[in-house]
Amino acid sequence: MIFNQNMRNMYRLSLAALLFFFQTSVFSQSIEEGKKFIYYERYLSAKQVFEKILQSKPNQPEAAYWLAQAYIGLEDFTSAKNTLQVALNANLNDPLLLSGMGEIELLNTRKEVARTLFETALSASKEKDLEVLHAIGRANVNAKDGDANYAIAQLQKATNLKKFNDATVYVTLGDAYRKLLDGGNAVVAYQTALGMNPQLAAAVYKEGLIYKSQKNKEIYLPKFESAIQMDPQYGPAYYSLYVHWYERDVAKAEDFLNKYIERIDPDSQNDYYRIDLLYASKKFQEAIQGAEQLIAQLGPRVKPRIYRLKAYSYKSLSDFTNAKLAADAFFSKANPSDWIPKDYELYGDILAAIPNERAGAYAYYEMAITADSISENKVAYLQKAVELAKSQKDKKATAYWANLQYQNKKNPSNLDLFNVGKAYMDAASEDFSYYAKADTLFALYTEKFPTQYNGYYWRARVNWSIDSTMALSLANPYFEKVIELTTPMMSTKDSATVKNPLKLAHRYFIGFYNAKKENKVALEYCDKYLAIDPNDSEFKEFRQLLSGNKPAADKPKKP
Repeated sequence: MIFNQNMRNMYRLSLAALLFFFQTSVFSQSIEEGKKFIYYERYLSAKQVFEKILQSKPNQPEAAYWLAQAYIGLEDFTSAKNTLQVALNANLNDPLLLSGMGEIELLNTRKEVARTLFETALSASKEKDLEVLHAIGRANVNAKDGDANYAIAQLQKATNLKKFNDATVYVTLGDAYRKLLDGGNAVVAYQTALGMNPQLAAAVYKEGLIYKSQKNKEIYLPKFESAIQMDPQYGPAYYSLYVHWYERDVAKAEDFLNKYIERIDPDSQNDYYRIDLLYASKKFQEAIQGAEQLIAQLGPRVKPRIYRLKAYSYKSLSDFTNAKLAADAFFSKANPSDWIPKDYELYGDILAAIPNERAGAYAYYEMAITADSISENKVAYLQKAVELAKSQKDKKATAYWANLQYQNKKNPSNLDLFNVGKAYMDAASEDFSYYAKADTLFALYTEKFPTQYNGYYWRARVNWSIDSTMALSLANPYFEKVIELTTPMMSTKDSATVKNPLKLAHRYFIGFYNAKKENKVALEYCDKYLAIDPNDSEFKEFRQLLSGNKPAADKPKKP
């Protein structure tokens, strides 16, 4: 009897252990399934998985954290915060939940509060929990206000844990370096991830994003294509290929878009992409109609980007009034963390086209410049500001923006430097103080390009404008240099280009020495030029006046 009772007890214990193992295994599988959906950026499917887990295990910390991640992917930050708060009420000071709450605070631009939550999570986990370290790193990479260096520090701790074997941590580490524009270390991190898991499409895809930021399509296109070959279900690579072909080949773009939509969660919001293709096909009126239908269908649930698309479409039709209304709607509805430099550029372009709004365009070009990290893009925004200033015939503004543009160019040419110097020279006609800046710029030109006459020529003209009576001889050394450099060029193919600068330099010295009553020296400069161009009627007249005991010639006028 006792033997039978012991057997029954052992049977119950074994059954309970088996049931516990089965439930734990199912739970782990469900968590991994949901995380896989997030990896594929299928946030709606992930949300459904984690909601199902929480129905059977309410407030389970790991499921709650990942449900919040799904909500963040869906841009529903309020639901993400509520999910974490409910779970924290049942699991006080859980480090993973604290990490998730820190990410919410970052998304709400409360960096100090976020850092406190992260440090509390690190302390509670003794900096030994892989998931916590990865969560903090992920939060600081994904949030616009996140600290990439802080993310790197936590992710490196994760890679140094015993039995570490999670390639996705290296992908996030690569993302952190990419956020810092450190492409070299980012590539190393992605390659390390691929070494651990050769089928990790995200690693090769994100390596491609580095080269895309450099506009190197010879490298980034094969990377995106490789990601698809590694994992045909990896949607982000299809989307990037769609974007690449968007302005190059609409048919190819549509093919990749269809493949992308097949691999993401069904959602009426996906109609946005098809409307966007109408815009790419230059069917602007149809794009506007499609946008309005989607707005009517989804109401307040529609994503704000549809208003941006309307703004671009109206702008392309030169309907700037409606373009501004659509852009205003986008800015009022979109989360500021989702604004990109091109949004500011769009609004600047719209304002620049509306006569009574043009003055406001400069501020938006400046916002685009500040927000964009790519120097080529900054220069392009600045060019628009320069063109706007020129169209307004605002010489001071032209000089200001031309100077900013020059400073933002990686490798400015001699023409770039000349253009900004000339802009300040022109602005000096409205404000005498601008001559000093022009002189500084042309002095820099002569330092960088000492064998070219242009810098000396324009520096001479600037100083002649400052010293208009020639009493201080400010322009003398620069006109002398002009003569030295251009005289030999008169016997070359460049003679037509240098003739006027050379002629002006001689006219200057004739006037300078004539004013000092040193006619002999003035006559020497006259003869020097006539030796170069014997048929010049102006200099023949100068010579007659200087050598014929007639009244001295008037001082040559400035051009």
